[in-house]
Amino acid sequence: MNGWDFSILWQAGRAMLEGRSPYSVPFFYYPPPIGYILAIPALLPEQVSFWLWIAVNLVALVAAFRKQFWPWLFYLPVLHMLSSGNIDLIWWTMERGMGRHWRGALLGAVITLKPQAAALLLPWHLLDWVRHDRPALVRWAVLTALLWAAPLVWHPSWLGEWLQATPQLDFHTAGNTPGLFSLLKVVPESALPVAVLAAALFAWGTFQGKEIARASATLASPIGMFYQTMALLGCAPAQLLVPTSLVAGGLSIATSTFIPFMLIPLAVLVWHRRRPRGSACLAPSSRGGSREHHQPSPQP
Repeated sequence: MNGWDFSILWQAGRAMLEGRSPYSVPFFYYPPPIGYILAIPALLPEQVSFWLWIAVNLVALVAAFRKQFWPWLFYLPVLHMLSSGNIDLIWWTMERGMGRHWRGALLGAVITLKPQAAALLLPWHLLDWVRHDRPALVRWAVLTALLWAAPLVWHPSWLGEWLQATPQLDFHTAGNTPGLFSLLKVVPESALPVAVLAAALFAWGTFQGKEIARASATLASPIGMFYQTMALLGCAPAQLLVPTSLVAGGLSIATSTFIPFMLIPLAVLVWHRRRPRGSACLAPSSRGGSREHHQPSPQP
């Protein structure tokens, strides 16, 4: 375990505690408000904080899958989290608590603090709110605006600093995704047809069940890395997604591209299209979660 991602987050939190800009930390690309959250783990020594963070993530995984948690330890994005200490599993856990209520709106606002994860986790909920609970959509919009705007009151330049520090979207960054845009690394002249196909897939998927929507968004997103497939955790049986993720990782190393990671969202799409309508993510919904029309399906 090298804790590469967590080290960056911890250093950004230390920068906040010391009154420095978190963007003085190399490779820190998160929006400004998350720096205040990261100041909490930075109160502890880095290694102590890292192991506590891993423990929190493991507790979240066990809470989600209960006795069936152990196969998911070998899901490649989970293995990566255990090594790097990234925040994607916690973002996935927050999404489980979303629904047509104030808590869902608040969690949705926090999820926007990692835009590449929000692009996968939020679209289905936003459409659900538009169709069934517009007050929740308004709450989410207000809370998101407040969350993003609050740091600007005492540090008006932070938004500009973040935009300047964030890598620009181009063929290189889009080619690192686990979706259709990874094809640009091999066929850069395919940008237009890939973009059109991605837009159509995203639009179609958003109107399907939550798992299909999430898999479609993963294939369609032009931002993110392979570990964003954490969003698909539990969206098909472990006996399908775990080996698929490991094969995708091996093929990615062999081909020096991220194209093989499309196998993970494609596996989710195929599995759900072959099942009866009305299936849901295999991780049981958190207590007090959403009241959407899906019913939990049996765990793998």
